[in-house]
Amino acid sequence: MDLNIVSKSKSVFSRAKHEAAERVLSQSLKVLANSSDKNYLRLAQAFGRLADSKQQKMVADWMQDYLAPGSPGVEYFNRLVKSTHPNVRKNYIAKTIVGLFFRDPKVSVKLMEEAGINSPNLIVISPSMRCNISCVGCYAGNYTKKDDLDPAIVDRVITEAKEIGIRFFVITGGEPFFYKPLLGLFEKHNDVSFQVYTNGTLIDEALADRIVELGNVAPAISIEGFQKETDERRGPGTFDKVMRAMDNLRERGAVFAFSTTASRKNLNTIISDEFVEMLIDKGCAYGWYFSYIPIGKSPDLSYMPTPKDRNKLREGVNRIRKELPILVADFWNDGTLTGGCLAAGRKYLHINNRGDVEPCVFVHFATDNIKEVSLLDALRSPFFQSIRNKQPFGHNLLRPCPIIDHPDILRNSVKNYGAHATHDGAETVLTDLREGLDEYAENLEGITEEVWDTQYSWANDWLDDEQKAAAAKADREAAAKNASPEGSRQEKASA
Repeated sequence: MDLNIVSKSKSVFSRAKHEAAERVLSQSLKVLANSSDKNYLRLAQAFGRLADSKQQKMVADWMQDYLAPGSPGVEYFNRLVKSTHPNVRKNYIAKTIVGLFFRDPKVSVKLMEEAGINSPNLIVISPSMRCNISCVGCYAGNYTKKDDLDPAIVDRVITEAKEIGIRFFVITGGEPFFYKPLLGLFEKHNDVSFQVYTNGTLIDEALADRIVELGNVAPAISIEGFQKETDERRGPGTFDKVMRAMDNLRERGAVFAFSTTASRKNLNTIISDEFVEMLIDKGCAYGWYFSYIPIGKSPDLSYMPTPKDRNKLREGVNRIRKELPILVADFWNDGTLTGGCLAAGRKYLHINNRGDVEPCVFVHFATDNIKEVSLLDALRSPFFQSIRNKQPFGHNLLRPCPIIDHPDILRNSVKNYGAHATHDGAETVLTDLREGLDEYAENLEGITEEVWDTQYSWANDWLDDEQKAAAAKADREAAAKNASPEGSRQEKASA
């Protein structure tokens, strides 16, 4: 495809306006570091005046509520702004906020007109799957340096992404800091920001210095609970290395996060006040909650949180956000905040170390390889479009996922568009685990329907008219399937 849209994007995207917004926010953060608490609320009110989309207005309203008396927002922002290095405030905090929440809507309009797609919010890249530890249930297997993605390809992807308005990139793996060209890529693309999912064991004082020097990088460090839970999954001594990594980053004023994976073994620990308060004291600015998904090497359904566990995780994360001075996100339960599934280019996509363009970091199937196609062509693939056309898969955004919540979606898209498994064993999510995932999805529906109806009516505001129509269609099709003789037999069998 001729990327004529790239040459036009500079005028469409209005880089000068974007950079001005970053400068204003950066200066505001500098002032806030030495001003009264009341100015945080004034900043939130100013954001509200700048908001020009429904979603931006909802974010601005949330900020005002979060900074109201009795909420943990003022303590959180004080900690975030006053403990971070000026270079990080300018190059990560300001760039990320503007890049994610104040994007020029004209970019998506132009892309839709010329290429038939929206501009994703971010791209996840796994340039290497090499790792120095072996975690239970990890989808990374045994890889060598020859399996790494050519840095020229990574550079090209970032460049093409910037040209269609993407300003935020997530790097994962494997252990990303094994990938030697990584810091050089961060330095070259200093006009955007990066988050790196890392096990933390390689973050010594020298690397922490470099991260702060670059300023546009935030590590998200994996941790499974306290020492017992972390070392049990990640290997003896890992917890102590993670604690040292956090100390190294905090002492230098870096912004960094924690990343934790809920399982049946550690759920109560990772949503406890004691655990989260430890991470606040260590300096974590925010945190990510994931649930174990049975993919990769030796997938194990018994390790996966039950539907009741998942609802308990939802309740725990909501309580943490309400009571403690840290921002946390739940990759599945927060489908209510994102309008459902993000995958297949609706909001993001994943490029693995071989160049396979996957809908999601957990969906290990692809039809295109970035070595052979442009980013825009990958986004326009029939495989991706088939998934986007079905999003959000139903009215209940507490069930956003095509892997575990609506497993028929993934099975049908893979089958109908000839997507291939991107590593050995990926197909088990469609075959060996089929019955267990169907049962999981059915039980989750039973648990979340009342919660959705009584607590989350506001979440429909994230959906545009096309998404609402798609959700209604998905609900009708599901009802028709369950009412058919075949559907009834399947329901009885799963019961």
